[in-house]
Amino acid sequence: MRQAELIRFLETLGADMVVRRYKPDEPETIAVLVGRLPESDSPVPIPGWEDAVYLQEATAGWSIRYIQSGQTRPLKDEELKSLLTEWVRERDYRLFADYEPE
Repeated sequence: MRQAELIRFLETLGADMVVRRYKPDEPETIAVLVGRLPESDSPVPIPGWEDAVYLQEATAGWSIRYIQSGQTRPLKDEELKSLLTEWVRERDYRLFADYEPE
């Protein structure tokens, strides 16, 4: 799935996104947040984004980074869509546990 297709899919789920490159030698990352940005005294530059998930394109699909250090293995299109749809409904990071690298 291309980046534009993934963004359109996330928009249909009602997610907010920011696409950015954190380091010049890294690929672009899609930061995804669902729900209202909370009021916060967090040191994170944009309050609420610490609760986001971050999608990065890999050779074998898209991987999802979440919380501090969790990361899924690269996911194929259908399982990525299914997992993101579930996460948007529940926003429970435990959903990612079955998709972590072995």
